[in-house]
Amino acid sequence: MRLIEQYEKDGIVIDVNSLLTTSDAVIDIKQIMVMNNEEVLFCFDTVEDRIIMTQSADAFIAKYRDYLGTLEKKAAHVDTGCGCKSCK
Repeated sequence: MRLIEQYEKDGIVIDVNSLLTTSDAVIDIKQIMVMNNEEVLFCFDTVEDRIIMTQSADAFIAKYRDYLGTLEKKAAHVDTGCGCKSCK
């Protein structure tokens, strides 16, 4: 097992110590682990449940795909601009 600071898949980027506010919960990413079989796991807790939970990255992304997609669009707009005249 090894720890990583950032995980990216299909254009979605999740960092350690990210706070994700979804319609269900506020999620705090504590660790991202790559297991020996190359499976990636997220360790996180929520404001409601202050216990560390572990879930595979694929399951986590599938569950929150719509929300994570909005984060990606906002980040792209803020960091690089969307390309419209007002961003240039």
